[in-house]
Amino acid sequence: MSDKKKKIDFVLLVFGSIALFVIIAVFIILYLLFNKDNKSKNNSLIKQNVDLNPTITLQELSDNYKKDIETQINFIKNTDKDIATLSQDLENNMLKIHVPTEEREKFLNVTLQLVRMQKQGLEIDPKASKDKILELLNSLLNYEEK
Repeated sequence: MSDKKKKIDFVLLVFGSIALFVIIAVFIILYLLFNKDNKSKNNSLIKQNVDLNPTITLQELSDNYKKDIETQINFIKNTDKDIATLSQDLENNMLKIHVPTEEREKFLNVTLQLVRMQKQGLEIDPKASKDKILELLNSLLNYEEK
């Protein structure tokens, strides 16, 4: 009888340990699932509470666009920087401007022309290059009036 009892104890120990591991695995899986769910809920709550892009009207956007272009024109007119540095700064500033939808194509064309001018070399005639840049920027302001 003792052999039978030892065999039953051994089988009970093996199946008991397997059941214990299964129960632990289920708890770990449930914890991970609910923990992910809580993190995603917290992230969505944070996203809902933070307004990253303040809403502005189309008129305000258009006015800001014109002011930004005028600022760039004044920057070009009043700077003493060499033409290479000037064109690099202008390119960086142009990429920061918020453009109204109806002006995007013209703005993109002008920006690409400025980049092409920069790549082709502006050092040949700085005055002519500066005048061409001003002409391109002024065309952005006069585009709506046409």
